[in-house]
Amino acid sequence: MPSGNRRLIGVLLLCLAVSVAAHAEQPKRVLLLHSFGPEFGDLYARDLRQQLGRELAGHLELYEDWLVSARFMSTAGDTAFADYLRTQFAERPLDLVITLGAPAANFVQRYQQSLFHSTPELLTDVEERRASRSTLAANETALAVSVSFPAVVENILRVLPDTRTVAVVIGNSPIESYWSAQIRDSLRPFKGRIDLAFLNGLSFNQLLQRIATLPPRSAIFYVLLSPDVDGIPQDEDAALARLHAVADAPMFSYSDAYLGKGIVGGPLVSSAQQGREAVAIAKRLLSGEPAADIRYPPVSFGKPEFDWRELERWNIKETDLPPGSTILFREPSPWKRYRSQIALVAVALAVQMALIINLLQERRRRRLAEIEAHQRIAELAHMNRRSTVGELSASIAHELMQPLSAILSNTETAVMLLDVPQPNIGELKEILTDIGRDQERATEVIRRLRRLLRKAPAETREFGLNEMVREVLAFLTAQATAHRITLSTNFAPRELPVRGDRIQLQQVLLNLIMNAIEAMAAAKSPQRTIGLRTTLLDEGFAEVTLEDSGPGIARERTEQVFEPFFTTKDNGMGMGLSIARTIIESHGGRIWADHYAGRGAVFRFTLPLADTVAAAAGREAAGNGAGPSTSIPGVASTVTASDLDPCSPGYCPSSGWPLMG
Repeated sequence: MPSGNRRLIGVLLLCLAVSVAAHAEQPKRVLLLHSFGPEFGDLYARDLRQQLGRELAGHLELYEDWLVSARFMSTAGDTAFADYLRTQFAERPLDLVITLGAPAANFVQRYQQSLFHSTPELLTDVEERRASRSTLAANETALAVSVSFPAVVENILRVLPDTRTVAVVIGNSPIESYWSAQIRDSLRPFKGRIDLAFLNGLSFNQLLQRIATLPPRSAIFYVLLSPDVDGIPQDEDAALARLHAVADAPMFSYSDAYLGKGIVGGPLVSSAQQGREAVAIAKRLLSGEPAADIRYPPVSFGKPEFDWRELERWNIKETDLPPGSTILFREPSPWKRYRSQIALVAVALAVQMALIINLLQERRRRRLAEIEAHQRIAELAHMNRRSTVGELSASIAHELMQPLSAILSNTETAVMLLDVPQPNIGELKEILTDIGRDQERATEVIRRLRRLLRKAPAETREFGLNEMVREVLAFLTAQATAHRITLSTNFAPRELPVRGDRIQLQQVLLNLIMNAIEAMAAAKSPQRTIGLRTTLLDEGFAEVTLEDSGPGIARERTEQVFEPFFTTKDNGMGMGLSIARTIIESHGGRIWADHYAGRGAVFRFTLPLADTVAAAAGREAAGNGAGPSTSIPGVASTVTASDLDPCSPGYCPSSGWPLMG
């Protein structure tokens, strides 16, 4: 082959390849022809548009037009509209025409030869009889819809068995008039069970008034409203919302395009399914498959779907719904809506509850520990009292020997008087009186001893603080005398009532005085005095001060002396002052030691006054002249026998009861 011919063939092949590539990359031109306005009557147009955009992304030029003549009784304007479309796409031939609704399908078939004689056509949303092959041209296929109006009414009667009137909301355009006739004809079997009320031929305001005043036991069947209804909003959703707002009966329909916009629900035609199947057919047509070879069954009712909000509004029970129904728009339960917050609060409450339980258990354990500690302290206090009594055994024996010796002496004297022929009866009476008095004295010593040694639960009572101090001093008189120690007191002018366990508080004072006696005995001090003073404080407390002339306490040890097991004695256990602090604090008071260089030891403790007199005592505190004493010179008086005897006021034993050594 000559080289020139080869070059010519190469150029032709290259041009052909470029032409094929350019043709392959050319997007598909698709026209959507609607029957009504942009926002009215095309139930699944939005789904169809979105699915086409996804399936043919980057390879789609989508055009949309609306056949406005569907709203009118006359089609005179259709010829002009056909000329417009012919001019519009003369230089941009279409690859596919998709009609939505019967009016658009009728238009395309009427002008098919002059407009789209070779362009594939997909007729959607038409009655299933329109999908018959005999009614379609060679370049046409159809996706029909099968709507069973009896199924709609059966659904109404199932969920609302008492329904007697079904109001049919439909317009008055040619297509709507056609469907009105279809509805009447298909619902003839329900004659006698329900009354049909067709609300066509009304303005929108009249329609609102009618559905707001329907008779009892009514239901509304919303079919379609064309946008030429007088006064209707130009958006079908807005029109439906106004109908729903005034309706005094539940609304039903045949398409799920209205579900969530006011209808109760039931078996419905799925717009999503219509869109999916329309897109599937469109792809086959665009790929070159002949329209005559494509047959799809009509899209019919799917399984029942209901709006939960409408069920609640009209008191329709879920048990009255058809089996297998799906309930949409159900308001989530508080658990689903606030699951994380509820879980967080539940965890917080559980942790808080665990902490509370733990704290309660800890409080119980602490309380049991406190009770046990109090029991141990009581045991220690009892042992401490027994030990103290052991140390005082010589003095106690001495106290008992005095009245017993006096009894023996008086008894011998009485025997001698009885041996006289004429005994002196007066003297015998005096002797017997002395014997009885000495017996009471010995009995009192034993009673005080038994009371001190008694092991019994704490007994809270109200008693006089001055009287309690006198009783302790009476018990220690012999011990102080044996160590040549002078006991002196300075009591508040008036008795100071306190509330507590008398024996425990006596033990505190007993420990303090015994410690002072032992400290002065070990120091060999030439001056041996112990001063006791009771004072009324302004704060409603009584204070007891004990001062001695012993060696005193170092400043750094004024707190240490109250610690358990701390002692300066060779044979001491170090528990006396620790027990004293525990007892005083358990009574609501405070005990402490003061350091005064060269002036011996000073111990003070306070106790709250009894509630019945605390207020009055506080008012008198400022005027009674009594206050804390810090030195021995403040001691005002010396204790006498009559001061110390708590059993018989005014009693003074015949043998005397010296407190000075």
